[in-house]
Amino acid sequence: MIEGHGDDLYRYDAGMVRINFSTNIYQHADHRALREYLAEHLDVISNYPEPQPRSLEKIIAQKLGITPEAVMVTNGATEAIYLIAQMLHHSASIIPQPTFNEYADACRINHHIISYENTDDLKELPNDRVYWICNPNNPTGNVMTKGIIEYMVRRSPRYTFVVDQSYEDYTKERLIQPEEMIDCHNLLVLHSLSKRFAVPGLRIGYVTGHPDVIQLLRTIRHPWSVSALAIEAGKYLLKRNEPVIPDLDDYLLETERLRANLRQIEGIRVFETKTNFMLCEIEPATSTKLKFYLVHEHGILIRDCSNFTGLSDHFFRVATQRPKENDALVGAIREFISNLPENKV
Repeated sequence: MIEGHGDDLYRYDAGMVRINFSTNIYQHADHRALREYLAEHLDVISNYPEPQPRSLEKIIAQKLGITPEAVMVTNGATEAIYLIAQMLHHSASIIPQPTFNEYADACRINHHIISYENTDDLKELPNDRVYWICNPNNPTGNVMTKGIIEYMVRRSPRYTFVVDQSYEDYTKERLIQPEEMIDCHNLLVLHSLSKRFAVPGLRIGYVTGHPDVIQLLRTIRHPWSVSALAIEAGKYLLKRNEPVIPDLDDYLLETERLRANLRQIEGIRVFETKTNFMLCEIEPATSTKLKFYLVHEHGILIRDCSNFTGLSDHFFRVATQRPKENDALVGAIREFISNLPENKV
């Protein structure tokens, strides 16, 4: 497992962080009804959960319009990543960078040959390959168009494509719908209820794919990997099916406003994004120093991206918060840069 993910709030004393920009998950969800529901159903923790959460899988399948045999619920999308890498052990994996580090970690553990390029100049790799695609991509916020992915999957049946759509509810771009590609043996799509409903602490993800491939995954998973409380919460959230982001259009407009304001700061470069988070580069200092300053001087937490493959120690990532909070971030970064020795008169 990779250390140094975003949302490392646990590293800091209680109350030290006022505004958390380090996680891509929406921070202002109203979980009062969920907490009340779980408080009334705490008796589920007195017994073992289902060895495989089939009841939750049936609900998801019904929502998606596919057979339950094409859905496997996992302990967050991360469990699915490691199970897929295990199922495809000793494969040749292509992981375009920068992206979520757990793909490479799971592949290393399971003895994959890893390439961080997506070109065809890799003569030493076998013809059978696994392509790991984070879409929307973390940390860049880029989105690969649905048509391109569909074309690649159907054109290259010998290649396996793992498409991680964990942030699919945080973009307006068209993405793969499970019912459209369920006939493909070479495609697995990852999803995250944790991110969709902003409950990362519950760890609820799922993977969709051809029933034959999902059955292979089931044979290697550990029993009881999804807790009884998570299963109960998943059922409740899917039954209500209320979006945690009140207005995605407004949220993405605020993302563009934040991006525009950050770009006005001398020494800060901000990359384009199709979702609620964005990759930034600071030229006059390291991202580690910036993170330390922001959290200790302003109670603001950002994601230091120096441990992403392909990125230097000048990159960081932020996810959009409320307008006042976003303005506080811009002001704090501006202050940090103005206080650098070379900028002092």
